[in-house]
Amino acid sequence: MQGALMLVTFLPFVFLAVALIVDKERSLAAAAISSAVSMAILIYITVFSSINATESFSYISIIPISFTLRLSPASFMLLIMSYIVLIAASIAGNHERQSQKLAASLILLLQVAASGLFLSGNLFLYFIFWDVGVVSSFFFLYSLGSPQRGPAAMKFLIYEMFASVFLLLGIITIYFGTPVHSFNIAYIAAHAASIPVASQITVFVLLAVAFLTNMGIFPLHFWLPDAYTEASTQGSMVLSAILSKFGAFGIFLLFAILPAGAELAKYIALLGGISAFYAAFLMMSHKDIKRVMSYTSIMEMGIILIGLSSLNVIGTYGAIYAMLAHGLTIALMFLAAGSMVHVFGTRDIRTLAGMVSNAKAAAYSFLLSTFAATGLPLTTGFIADLLIFIGAYSAFGILGVVPLLAIVLFGAYMYFAIEKSVLSTKKESVAVARTSNGQAFGYALLVGSILLFGMFPFLLLGLVKI
Repeated sequence: MQGALMLVTFLPFVFLAVALIVDKERSLAAAAISSAVSMAILIYITVFSSINATESFSYISIIPISFTLRLSPASFMLLIMSYIVLIAASIAGNHERQSQKLAASLILLLQVAASGLFLSGNLFLYFIFWDVGVVSSFFFLYSLGSPQRGPAAMKFLIYEMFASVFLLLGIITIYFGTPVHSFNIAYIAAHAASIPVASQITVFVLLAVAFLTNMGIFPLHFWLPDAYTEASTQGSMVLSAILSKFGAFGIFLLFAILPAGAELAKYIALLGGISAFYAAFLMMSHKDIKRVMSYTSIMEMGIILIGLSSLNVIGTYGAIYAMLAHGLTIALMFLAAGSMVHVFGTRDIRTLAGMVSNAKAAAYSFLLSTFAATGLPLTTGFIADLLIFIGAYSAFGILGVVPLLAIVLFGAYMYFAIEKSVLSTKKESVAVARTSNGQAFGYALLVGSILLFGMFPFLLLGLVKI
């Protein structure tokens, strides 16, 4: 099995060559096949080898830096989510029919970034794949989307460059702070206790700023609503579902490798709670359906931050499961919203009355994604929220479950808004949405995944050994 993780990481480059050769209609199919093949290889490794597989190759011997890839339950869950979203985005998300070859190429680069980052065994690789994801996301936003995408793309780039600088400073600081200079994550975790506490806190703050900016946590979130709103449907799906997990996975690693992080956990949890309530209240003042979804993402990332900060297995893996749940759910939301915008020519949720009559697939998919986001039983959101708040209560007492009210506020607003617009039958819709086979497949894939991992959580959580 040696080399299988390397194959998973770099296989998209083979399909990138294919996507550039074939006609534009088949280029996105090549991107979807790449994710499907990578997912099949990953499942094969897990079933027939080990969920904790590791591969290491010499990379820069003079420093030294090895090209180390490691599979874990957390990375497996996030990669499964990423591949499902990328398949759905490739096949179903191109409502705008914009530059299909470019979209396919950027999706494949994002697959490389996601695979490499979630499998990274050292911080040097983490930084490289982080920047690959940022650059490809920037071009996704700058080249594809609404006419207002340019300023949103530049704001996104400025914030992400800011995050990258802090990420690099933190990595360099921890490199010189280890007894034997190393970027290896496992080595740093094993020897972090020997690093002075002040140095650990400095590294933690530097890296946390980078990760929280990427997640869109208040007050480092100002790039996010514009980016998610002005991106194309595919761009909104991959940015919200996959790129935001780069920072969340970083917070997971940060707490795992730095013991001093336990002293700061309560402050990170507080920030997550503030961000969740902030987004829930601000969301209710907007009528642009994609902007509402953007604030939904900020709220969910705040909840995930609380789970990660609990520092117990239940809360931590609840947060990992919430990353999977959020990725699938927000991708379905943006896919359905993109169909609405394409058919009705507007993003104002108030103008979508009667849509359920002539656009059933988009309407009911959007409704189910809202159910999942509010933690309805039998969906992934329910499992994630249950684990997070059990973990948060264990860590912080009753204060740990107060952010649950943010989800209640979100649900109350969304159910009211949907009943008055998407599900209203008082008025006939002004257009008829003809669901293509590709869109139907995308809806089915995401809905099926949300229900599958909601009804049978042991398929993934069974990999976690407590």
